[in-house]
Amino acid sequence: MMITTLRAARTNGAFKHLLPLLPLCIIVALFVISCNTGNDDVSEVPPPDSVSTVTDSVAKKKSTKLNEEGIDTTTFHVSDTTITLKNQDFPAVSGKVVNVMITGVDSRLGDPMGHADANHLLRFWLDSGCVEIISIPRDTYFDAGFEDSTGLNKLTNVRANRGRTTYLKAICEIVGVPKIDYYVEFGFSQAIGLLELLGYKENASGTLRVLRSRQAYSAGDFQRVYNQGQFIRQALLRNFERTDGFLGEVAIRAALMLVETNMSYSDADNILTSLRNRGFGNDNAKVWVRLKPAVISKMKVYDFDEENVNEINKQISHKIHRLGLDSIKITEETYEKKLAKLLDRASADSAKSPASVVRLLKRPYDQRAWLQITDRDRRAQYRNRLCGLLSNAYSRVKNPAAAQKILDYMKIEEQASAAE
Repeated sequence: MMITTLRAARTNGAFKHLLPLLPLCIIVALFVISCNTGNDDVSEVPPPDSVSTVTDSVAKKKSTKLNEEGIDTTTFHVSDTTITLKNQDFPAVSGKVVNVMITGVDSRLGDPMGHADANHLLRFWLDSGCVEIISIPRDTYFDAGFEDSTGLNKLTNVRANRGRTTYLKAICEIVGVPKIDYYVEFGFSQAIGLLELLGYKENASGTLRVLRSRQAYSAGDFQRVYNQGQFIRQALLRNFERTDGFLGEVAIRAALMLVETNMSYSDADNILTSLRNRGFGNDNAKVWVRLKPAVISKMKVYDFDEENVNEINKQISHKIHRLGLDSIKITEETYEKKLAKLLDRASADSAKSPASVVRLLKRPYDQRAWLQITDRDRRAQYRNRLCGLLSNAYSRVKNPAAAQKILDYMKIEEQASAAE
């Protein structure tokens, strides 16, 4: 019990607070195929969950004092509007609904334990063609199996300490829904791959940072989780119509194979078709964001197009530095060395003990660990080596189905890359 408690309580180096972004990436990947996601000229309007809208002074182009990076050192302002969330202002919808739980899991390379650091329930109202995004802060109270005096009874620890089934029941209780139809879980490396499917090749890390940040905002984690919900909303509205056709199918299949999920391609396609038949994509009022547990709070609304994301990221950097909150980062070089060492160890074991290779590489494969390598040629080398060792080991331990699944994944990843 002591070991479990300590592991659940620890922070995770460079991965701390990175994963709140991740639930956004998969649901966007299920709907977006364009490689130029950030280039669309779409004017964001306040969602129907606002009771009052107040225009702020937008100072991005009116900085009175800039440093050498072009960052406004006078104040911190990147928002366009302020909205006040109240429960009675959300649309009342009914009929058939599909509940999809998106969870960003925080775990180190090869570590089987993962905290639920990002929690977003997507409710697809099929009869009306509406999408409700319910975003839940990671520190929401829930019994995670610890003494109350420890301060560890939080939603983020339920997934790690009590398992997926209990975690999904916790979501149902917090949100007030009878069941979760589908779950989608993934970690940091998989999110990199998902963002690249969306076309964020040049600023994927910057986009991740903007959506994971909480320290730069006065509303803290509430603003962060609301940002993530708005990111999903905007991406759906901008890109929904691009999901039709062969490229859409390839992107959806690739996204589903990147993650751990009980959703099939046909399940995803049925949801898309139902929304399309009900006019989704033509009406901003058909998708909204709410927070659970319910709060009445003023939130900033950001436009997450490429230019704004880059600007927000610059200002976040400045404010974090000014507050002395810069974190120690694990560099890509350090991560690559760890991955190479793991593969060397598996290679040494492969001749005599294929079972050991499976134990060593199953989790890194599930995490798609090679996707954190930026250089495409080196990334492919790590992928081919890891997948080759693991598929061969599965064949030798008489598990041909697992071996074939790895080969199938490699094929779809290559197809998705070629389609970009």
